[in-house]
Amino acid sequence: MSKQKLFHLLLLLTLVITSLGCSKSVVEPEPTVEDPNLNEEFGGYQAIGENPAFGDDELLAEAVESEEEYDDPFLASAGMDSIINDSDAGHYHLRVVWGKLRYDSTSTAPTDWTGSLSITRGAEIIRRVIRFERSTDYIVPRKDRRLIEWVSQTTVHNDGIAVDIFVPRLRPIIDTSRFIQVDSNGNEVVIIVVDTTWPSVEPVTVEFKTAPYSRIFKLEELVSLDTIVYLDDSNAVAFHAIKLDRFPCPRGFLAGAWGFTEDGRGVFRGVWIDKFGLVNGYLKGHFGKNDSGEQVFFGKWISRTGRFEGFIRGHWGYCICPAADPGFPCRQAGYFNGSIYNVNLQEIGVLGGQFYGANTMVDSRGGFFQGRWKLFCDDELNADRNAEEGF
Repeated sequence: MSKQKLFHLLLLLTLVITSLGCSKSVVEPEPTVEDPNLNEEFGGYQAIGENPAFGDDELLAEAVESEEEYDDPFLASAGMDSIINDSDAGHYHLRVVWGKLRYDSTSTAPTDWTGSLSITRGAEIIRRVIRFERSTDYIVPRKDRRLIEWVSQTTVHNDGIAVDIFVPRLRPIIDTSRFIQVDSNGNEVVIIVVDTTWPSVEPVTVEFKTAPYSRIFKLEELVSLDTIVYLDDSNAVAFHAIKLDRFPCPRGFLAGAWGFTEDGRGVFRGVWIDKFGLVNGYLKGHFGKNDSGEQVFFGKWISRTGRFEGFIRGHWGYCICPAADPGFPCRQAGYFNGSIYNVNLQEIGVLGGQFYGANTMVDSRGGFFQGRWKLFCDDELNADRNAEEGF
């Protein structure tokens, strides 16, 4: 055998032995790119893309199945074009969700939320219905642009609507009178008198009316509304609204699950909703106390396709209950406030809202959160608008 053939044979034997040895060894896992924690500047998250909805099938279904666009016939009604296209009209977007905001598989008794949403002046357009089940829930055929009526029942989860509200600005009533007088030279002089009066109209209000809960809001409350009302039977009603014409900067809503994993870690995940009520992204994160004792949360925001959009971080806390009522629901209800950062770690916006935690450390479906977000405008023209709203 030649030396060259002997060399090739020895090389082949070496490769076989090496491969046999590797098959018995433990393969070390790839190091994780992200290490969620409560002490790093951005909680251990990285500015990297993700699978849609972070690969969470339940979260993906939440975005796809929970809300359905509604073709409101009043969009084509006479006079609606002039109201919608009126640059002087107030334009608001309101989301109302009722029922078990925290998913509760043990709830079997239905709650009847048949009711209405009305406005004293202006028009309402339904944009979406939320978790309406065709067998039990529907919008009553509309006959008045100031009134929306529905039939709704909830058990384990919730229903709701997303509505655009348009309020035309009041116009003065102009009364023109024409008089003829004779001057000192005997000439007739036409004198026109213009009398301007403003109509006497009560302040505009919006009324949510159901058997379990009813409430009337003043129009100015819809500028930046973030309210959750807890009822005695563990149902709740969440109201969130923004004024669209006043604030052109990007903004919208947040909603999702807030709770604990089996090993007791605080986590949240949910959908990122634009100012027109469309789900255009997702967020996930974790919360707890860091080594300094601060109650902090961290997370990341991605687009619907999984593209990285921003980091989020901030603080959270529980509601303070009056001494006479230290129990339900304050021990679980709380708030969160924080900021949004871009890939360069620059602050580009803020977010905040309310949550209701789990009774026990079960999983992240044990609670819920609802809130709002906004991004800062870049141009100087909107600098005052960035500051004037408050959040």
